[in-house]
Amino acid sequence: MASDALKYRPPDEKLVAMAGILVSEQSPDKTLRQILELACAAMPGGDEGGITLLDREGPSTAMSTSAVALRLDSTQYTAATGGPCVDAYRRQQVLRISATSRDQRWPEFSRTAAAAGLNSTLSIPLIVGGDGLGTLNLYCHDEDGFPAGDDRMAATLGSAASVALANSRTFWKAARLTDQLEQALSSRGSVERATGILMARHDCTPEYALHLLASTAQHNRLTVTDVADDLIERTGHPQPSASA
Repeated sequence: MASDALKYRPPDEKLVAMAGILVSEQSPDKTLRQILELACAAMPGGDEGGITLLDREGPSTAMSTSAVALRLDSTQYTAATGGPCVDAYRRQQVLRISATSRDQRWPEFSRTAAAAGLNSTLSIPLIVGGDGLGTLNLYCHDEDGFPAGDDRMAATLGSAASVALANSRTFWKAARLTDQLEQALSSRGSVERATGILMARHDCTPEYALHLLASTAQHNRLTVTDVADDLIERTGHPQPSASA
């Protein structure tokens, strides 16, 4: 649950704070935690919350305020009738449940939420440049915890959270690529041979060949050296012996 210090600050102050998140000075998890705390504090009904992110493996909760919020998020991923967070992502629109005890759109999720004492919900899509990143899920103990009049605030909150999340992803993606390139420089032998292979194969510059190695490594969650060694082996360019 959001801390009291955050809970009672005016909503516009939370938006300013979210816009000022310095993604370069903290880990991605800390950025997610800060986004979630500020979001819960910005909405009067934000007693609990979670951030759903979607990738090739499907939706997963990247951050939650509690085990209860995590369970509610997860229920939506596995329930036959789904849940508002996945639908908010797909439709790219804010979705609310005013009373989980009566809502029939997502019966499995609503029953789980009501049993947990969370009687209303708000699902805010996270969108940057038209591309969906995931959903911000807020849960309230009271019914009608998120009035329709809060739609503008919810949309503004979603936009600020989306930018902060996208900035964090971009920064840390670049940081990982830099680490991989530095590692490549420390393993120049196999990398130089692999670079030569790619230059001959694609008739490209050394810089572009190295870019291909780094991109492949990042996509497959490997090191540049691993990719270079594999390329050398597959193309019949064996590593030189120790006496070579």
